[in-house]
Amino acid sequence: MSVLTKQISMPRLPSVRGGRAGGKSASRNTAGITGLEIGATQAIAAQASLKQGRIVADRVVSRGLPLGLMRDGLVVDPAALVSELKQLFSDHRLPKRVRVGLATPRTVLRVLDLPPLEDRDIKAALMMQAQERIPMPLESAVLDYQPVGLVDTPEGKRMRVVVVATERDGVERLLEVLRRAGLKPEGIDLSIFAVIRALGIEGAQGPVLYAQLGDLVNIAISEGGVCRFTRQAPQGLAVVLERLAESLAIPTQEALALLQATSAAHQGDALTEQDREVRSLLSRTAAELGSELRAAAEFYANQFGSGVVTAGVVAGPLAPLPGFVEALASASGLELVCGEVSAANDAALGDVDARLAPVASGLAVGKVAA
Repeated sequence: MSVLTKQISMPRLPSVRGGRAGGKSASRNTAGITGLEIGATQAIAAQASLKQGRIVADRVVSRGLPLGLMRDGLVVDPAALVSELKQLFSDHRLPKRVRVGLATPRTVLRVLDLPPLEDRDIKAALMMQAQERIPMPLESAVLDYQPVGLVDTPEGKRMRVVVVATERDGVERLLEVLRRAGLKPEGIDLSIFAVIRALGIEGAQGPVLYAQLGDLVNIAISEGGVCRFTRQAPQGLAVVLERLAESLAIPTQEALALLQATSAAHQGDALTEQDREVRSLLSRTAAELGSELRAAAEFYANQFGSGVVTAGVVAGPLAPLPGFVEALASASGLELVCGEVSAANDAALGDVDARLAPVASGLAVGKVAA
């Protein structure tokens, strides 16, 4: 795997471990690293610290992006995105060493069980299995892996390894944008891993589902501090905006403004016809997405047989919308809570909603020792 990453000068994808550390360490400041989440509608940057085993946001800022720069987590307009990132980092004087999130439909995670091997032999054995288990040509992929320990299987003791693979061209394009913006990429991590680190339920018994309700919806199930399963669903912000724009015959940018206004509306405010259309669309989306979450939980329980998934944590752009998480919980049958990043002080989050900051904050810390 390191050969592949070195070929494009890309830092390794950090650890798949997402759980919080124990409470013995007092604080580990990562002020020199900026966690960066780039979505279709905004970029969020964060500095964070690990304090007593918990990720705490020290500073979070954002910049709205014109639609069309990113799509499905991939760079569409490099020149315009370079300009926006330069402005974001200049306006807020952020450290230029960055760890950036990756959330694309061209990324897969697999859990493989290998014979007990020495670390130096894992790579060769993994490559043999990866050719059969990874649904993309390995010569055009970037891969990383993380051994998570020996497990008992019907075939005896096996070394369990979590493998992540993504298409090389999307990673290269993203890295080129960062460098042209004057930034120094320190690492690329799956966005959902960062969510698990930032919002992991301390002392959770059994598997827990996490869902980042971004441009796409990224779903993961973590157990024992290790992400063991990921899946994507289409009912994210991008689909909501497209459906809303089509339903009301308005430009997508206007649909975004309408959705943001709905998010800011107070209970009891008089609803316009457009408001009712937004809420009807969100209700239908929650029903569809709830089915996706339930299917992911059932598949995990049947595939791994390690326990029933009953609880989950959600965050991201759709999470603040009135009643959305509640409707999602009802449709999925899961006990869902809306995850919020812990802030170091009242000023740390600025005007960024705490439910939108888990990815950038989790990226800023990078990994949490289990």
